[in-house]
Amino acid sequence: MDHIKRFQDSHDFKVDSKFRLSIPGNFRKVLETQDPEWTPESKTTRMVLLYGPKLDGYVEGYSVETISEIQEPLTRRRLKDPKGKAAFSHFVHHATTATVDETGRIVVPQKIRDKLGLGKDEMVTFLGNLKNFQLWKREDYVSEG
Repeated sequence: MDHIKRFQDSHDFKVDSKFRLSIPGNFRKVLETQDPEWTPESKTTRMVLLYGPKLDGYVEGYSVETISEIQEPLTRRRLKDPKGKAAFSHFVHHATTATVDETGRIVVPQKIRDKLGLGKDEMVTFLGNLKNFQLWKREDYVSEG
């Protein structure tokens, strides 16, 4: 798999007073290459953030391409199956889309701020997990050690 298609490394960024958060440059490159609507002219890209109860203290970020690969089989899975229902809930019901603007920032959605207990001027840690990444409130990540 091509290096540009993976989220790796860790980064710390501060949320500003308007809840804007910079996305690491190497993460933006992955998001751009995996968003079929991205063009160099548009300079914006999308990502999907999962915030469900299965995630203890963090949220997960996915490219449009990767979340589509995960969600597509869920459209054919029987929702009467408990595992199917749980997967659908995690990957669909607890998913929100964020747009990375031309300056490389998102406005952190309210659901994400609530999940992380994130206030203005607080630090966020990005952790690359290859096909996805985690977002932690920095102090919570450090205390998890």
